[in-house]
Amino acid sequence: MTLQEKTLQRYRQLFPNQPLREISACTGIQITRVFRLFNGKLMKVGELEAFEKAINDKIAENPSFEKLTSAVEEASTILTNDELAKVAEYIARKVSARTFGRFYIKPNYESAIIA
Repeated sequence: MTLQEKTLQRYRQLFPNQPLREISACTGIQITRVFRLFNGKLMKVGELEAFEKAINDKIAENPSFEKLTSAVEEASTILTNDELAKVAEYIARKVSARTFGRFYIKPNYESAIIA
């Protein structure tokens, strides 16, 4: 997956129902250009920066994000590589549990029982 695809995917995750007109207003990119970008046209550096800025602005609205980034910066200077690997593994597990947990459907054993 390219940087452009990742950026557009992250943007759509943060703004799932935003129409092209609002994306255009938020990023400052013309609406026809936004349409082309979402349909695979190559992105210019300035356009990538505009999408990244919108993403970062949305993420920065969360007060916990500032705490997390400062804790990660401090941990990267203080902790050993093994300890950092454990922290990274813990975060990755939490993310995957949240990501895959949404799609998990609990089996209904009651309907499978034949009386």
